[in-house]
Amino acid sequence: MPKSKTMPTSKKIESPAADKSGKTVDKVVEIIQFMGENHLAELEMETPELKMKLKKHSSVTVQTVQPVPVNIPTISAPVLKTETHTAGKPAAPVSATEENNFHKINSPMAGTFYRAPSPTSPPFVNEGEHVAAGQTICIVEAMKMMNEIKADKAGKIVKILFENGKPVEKGSVLFHIGE
Repeated sequence: MPKSKTMPTSKKIESPAADKSGKTVDKVVEIIQFMGENHLAELEMETPELKMKLKKHSSVTVQTVQPVPVNIPTISAPVLKTETHTAGKPAAPVSATEENNFHKINSPMAGTFYRAPSPTSPPFVNEGEHVAAGQTICIVEAMKMMNEIKADKAGKIVKILFENGKPVEKGSVLFHIGE
């Protein structure tokens, strides 16, 4: 008969909205560390000023912080698209029709795009290489957490749309994968 796991004792964490010095981000980071230390897969918290839901999915941690709506106009930043090239070969231009035929891998969060696990390591993938479904193809760093992005479809990397170390927005297309 399997032994049941006991849940870790809870730790009182002050509400990020109660932080009078404006260090809400520090409190969110503290909550994320609390989740990791106590091996929590999901945490939801709501105050009058802030609603937050954190979930951990396999090797990718998705963090969603949603402030309570306030009548302030929002400005969305433009999505940066840069071209990268394989060693010595310029990338062939891709028409809009061809682009629609490719499978797109999007960034699940805003952060910094990294093609390799460290500055001295080779990139996870290069244009023209074949990848398997579930293979790590890049990292997006968000709030000092390295989130591995995996291919959700097998195929050939046709285009890498961001350069190493560049910021990406949530939903930005990172890769085009062909057959």
